[in-house]
Amino acid sequence: MYDELISLEEDRLIALQNLVQKKERVEKSYNKRVKIQRFRVGDSVLKVILPIDQKSRYLGKWSYNWEGPFVIEQVYSENAYVIKEINSNISKVMNGM
Repeated sequence: MYDELISLEEDRLIALQNLVQKKERVEKSYNKRVKIQRFRVGDSVLKVILPIDQKSRYLGKWSYNWEGPFVIEQVYSENAYVIKEINSNISKVMNGM
């Protein structure tokens, strides 16, 4: 009986190792396609409109997905930016990828 419990624990550890290896393979294949984009002060950018944000009720699913253009005014660490509209002096802080 005790041997069966030890065998069961070993099987669980092997299954856990297989699961971790599979997740690492999926992560590696996903990260191959991800391209890091760094923006600099003065770059022109567009801002995505999230589905729960300010989509137009009148246009429904045909409303715009992007807002802008904006200019990057200041760059912080961890991909945080201060952006401002080209025609305005109002600034907004945004996180970007």
